[in-house]
Amino acid sequence: MSDDQRFLVPDYFPDFSCKMGKCRKPCCEGWPISISMTDYFKLLSVDCSPELRRRLDGAMHLAPHPTPESYAQISPRYDGQCPLHLPDGRCALHAEVGEELLSAVCRLYPRGVRQGDALECSCANSCEAVLEQLLRHETPLRFIPTQLHFPLPPAAPRQHFFHTAGREQDIRLWLIGHIQNRQFPLPQRILLLGNALMAMDEALTQQDEARVVRLLEGAECIPVPEIITPGHDQLLAGLTTAEKMLAIMDEGSDSIRTYGEAALSYFGQGEEAFQRYQQAAAQFATLLPQWESWFEHMLVNHMFFVQFPFQDRPVPLKDEYLALCAVYTLLRFLCVGWTAQHPTCDAAVDAAAAAFRLIDHTDFDRYAAPILKKLGCEDWAHLQQILCL
Repeated sequence: MSDDQRFLVPDYFPDFSCKMGKCRKPCCEGWPISISMTDYFKLLSVDCSPELRRRLDGAMHLAPHPTPESYAQISPRYDGQCPLHLPDGRCALHAEVGEELLSAVCRLYPRGVRQGDALECSCANSCEAVLEQLLRHETPLRFIPTQLHFPLPPAAPRQHFFHTAGREQDIRLWLIGHIQNRQFPLPQRILLLGNALMAMDEALTQQDEARVVRLLEGAECIPVPEIITPGHDQLLAGLTTAEKMLAIMDEGSDSIRTYGEAALSYFGQGEEAFQRYQQAAAQFATLLPQWESWFEHMLVNHMFFVQFPFQDRPVPLKDEYLALCAVYTLLRFLCVGWTAQHPTCDAAVDAAAAAFRLIDHTDFDRYAAPILKKLGCEDWAHLQQILCL
């Protein structure tokens, strides 16, 4: 694979730049960094200072189940920080020996390269600099071809395949277009996306390629779901579901624990929780009047980054959709809850970045749908309750 080919990228991508040591929260905090076998043996023999050698030898460990692509890991310290961080936040390895010897993950992050049938690249939402860019971005994201000029990692072989009538990228961009349809409120767009995905899934399952074309060309209309303004009981039920979902996720995630526990504690339970949430949601809308477009950008960027709904795993497309609904609900609950106590734009970005460190760097999409099903939240009525919070 050449390192100088045309990739499809979101329009913010050419302007992205790392904040280096200026991040409020390091992107790698709390999760191990994968190292390929090639990178591991390069780091074992790199000519460096005794201090950097001590750091490297203490940081690198063989992976639990080594593979050529993920042979070893740089494990975080007891406080979640990378042991290679300098006091000013920079990477000691990068500072001393240069970018070339960084592992592929560190060298590329937050860029995610996709080298399947279509060449794509985008940035992960777990990077606060990306979220800050998206917060300032006013118009819907566009996807543009651009030349990339950095060394690309070997493409990982795909394990699972879907029948897409040879139109996978077109289908994904068509689905993204429903989230970007600003004539409807964002919760209604997410439900519209669900209708579009179910129609496309039916056409693909039946291998009805003519219908796939009709859908992509707009010759077959997707019904717009009616949004009924939820009453007190419906909103309270949605809030209760969101709290239960977060409590389950919070137990297994260091990334969101601080934000999740603060939100759950702040809102409390029952009627008091409903009233506090309503007040906090109003405060959030005042603090970030562009919150809906920001959430739109985060969802779209996430969908493109993970290649929604054709992720490389044997999961029904409806489950991928439920996982995306869980992404929105988690973002909304954490951002509203955290900014109620820390009313700044930076605090909103920090909460969203923490959510995406869980979403992007774990098997979130695998267990989010089962959690919603367990909570009885997989039909349109119950999904509307959590999407309208």
